[in-house]
Amino acid sequence: MNKNSTPLGYVQLANGSMPIHAMNDLLLNYTFENAAHWDGLKQTVNIVINAYRKYASDRHKLETRLQPIVGNIMVRTQYQFLLKNDKKTTRNQDIEITEETQAMKYVEFQNRAESGIDVRATEYFGLSIGHNKGRPVEQIWLLAEDVDTLLTGKTFSRHILKDEATGEVHPGNSGILYVSLPRLANEDTPAGELAQFLMGKLQDPKDETVNHIANMFNNSFETFKEDKEVVGMLTMEERGMREGLHIGRQEGRQEGLAEGIKRIRELMKEGYSYDEAEQKLAEETGAVFA
Repeated sequence: MNKNSTPLGYVQLANGSMPIHAMNDLLLNYTFENAAHWDGLKQTVNIVINAYRKYASDRHKLETRLQPIVGNIMVRTQYQFLLKNDKKTTRNQDIEITEETQAMKYVEFQNRAESGIDVRATEYFGLSIGHNKGRPVEQIWLLAEDVDTLLTGKTFSRHILKDEATGEVHPGNSGILYVSLPRLANEDTPAGELAQFLMGKLQDPKDETVNHIANMFNNSFETFKEDKEVVGMLTMEERGMREGLHIGRQEGRQEGLAEGIKRIRELMKEGYSYDEAEQKLAEETGAVFA
């Protein structure tokens, strides 16, 4: 997250305080595990989708097939795709949303413009289509830093399957929507305010719906920062970032760290203290903790 952004607040760790922003992975997981926050997630996604629909119509005279969410939703955080050729290897998505129509939307909150986002997004897209058995699938990537190869200077870029020669769209209405939050934040619209809030550039949105979303995040953070399990996970993350912990090197640094945090969390739910869970993880993986 940009150093000039304002965090929601700070969590006190043994080595000092850690700033937490709205797009922190653990906060997102914590917030949307709670069904009371699902309506706020639905509103967040719909603001982005409606902004894209207006963009497509105004800029390109296109009536996109991408529709906002209607009705109730079911949400799973850190949804895992189990790879068939290796039952121990998974790919994790931040948020999985199932609509009443059984259409699926997967939302990724991406803080940094890391290399390989296009490869990862395409892989997730293929996995989600395969796992959802013909139901419409949308991948929505909210990018806090621009990825020029994907957005080429635009606010939005949606990729779909279609016939190369005729332009006819493949049945199924599935796609990958990339969203530049920095560019969206320049707009004087509810979506612009939402982008500003997610990036820590706005604390008190004027729009009623965005203000409701901001309050949801702030209220969730107030319980998040007092949760002992959360403090343990953030301690693990802080140590991992400092020491360069790599668990599952073939997954890359970020996903390896995520796997380590996830395993620590599982062990603590089983009754281990943080220190005991850390020790057990070290025994399982050979990682060394300072």
